Amino acid sequence: MHSRERVIRAIEFRNPDRVPITHATLPGASKRHGERLRALYAQYPSDVADVGAATSGEWTPEIGVPAPDTWGTLWVRYTDEHKGQAVGHPLADWSALADFQPPDTAGDGTMAAIEANIRRNGGKYTLADGDTLWQRMFYLHGYREMLEDLVLCPEASAALRDMILTVMLRRVERLCRLPGLDGIHFRDDWGTQEALMINPQLWRAFFKPAYACLFGLARDAGKHVWFHSDGAIASIVPDLIEIGVQVFNPQVGAIGRDKLATLCVGRVCIQADIDRQWTLPYGSADDVRAAVRADYAAFGGAEGGYIGRGEVASDVPLENVRAMFEELLRCA
Repeated sequence: MHSRERVIRAIEFRNPDRVPITHATLPGASKRHGERLRALYAQYPSDVADVGAATSGEWTPEIGVPAPDTWGTLWVRYTDEHKGQAVGHPLADWSALADFQPPDTAGDGTMAAIEANIRRNGGKYTLADGDTLWQRMFYLHGYREMLEDLVLCPEASAALRDMILTVMLRRVERLCRLPGLDGIHFRDDWGTQEALMINPQLWRAFFKPAYACLFGLARDAGKHVWFHSDGAIASIVPDLIEIGVQVFNPQVGAIGRDKLATLCVGRVCIQADIDRQWTLPYGSADDVRAAVRADYAAFGGAEGGYIGRGEVASDVPLENVRAMFEELLRCA
């Protein structure tokens, strides 16, 4: 079974030959491990090809040197391990919103590059970035300010949401017309370690309809909807599934494996998040293998519903990366 079919079958609960593998790497890991990590990835190749990001700039070219992203937010990166901090917000003052010119993330050149990447994918499942909504809002306006103004300035907040949504919808519309593209990936970190960042009722009223538009557009075109969100977001997981998420990449440890399984099993395919706060960096290879087996038992099975993944940072030993991949391949 080739990679594309394997991933599709896992997503659609149609008996893949094994668990698909995906890679997730922070720049610090590439800098620390270099060719040894590349060789390990070649031995355990990803079944998914990421064929096009929506924006750039969150990882600035030089440590300590501010640089803008595609939308004009100013970032500073302090380590090779983490993306930068947003330090300059072009819409810090709401008065700037009226004249703000958002970028076109779906231009002809962008789409041509994605098409070329699809052609080069070598039989893998192809996945393009649909961008971020909530995070873009606070990148542009400021995090604390955005949290406050969802309540204090709802009309301005809605105008910002809708401007970003318009850009995202144009991109998704054009992605949906690309032959050979299998899925569209959306991403918004919605949780702290303890709870949703905002009241779930506010999330449902203010954000859920926007996501439903994006996800519905993709699904109507026959593209799979992937969604990533870190943190303790159990309160909105049923909503995300209801409006069309088919592959969900949560922070398992923040939600709890058993609680997440209750919410998700048989309803949505889980893209794994082998614990990156403790197990992958500080656990033994046996700890990593046990975590993979526990996740597979909770979320997967012979019919599918599970995609392997573990984020490799510079503090993750290569023996743990190898153990993760080896154990994933035993999950058949």
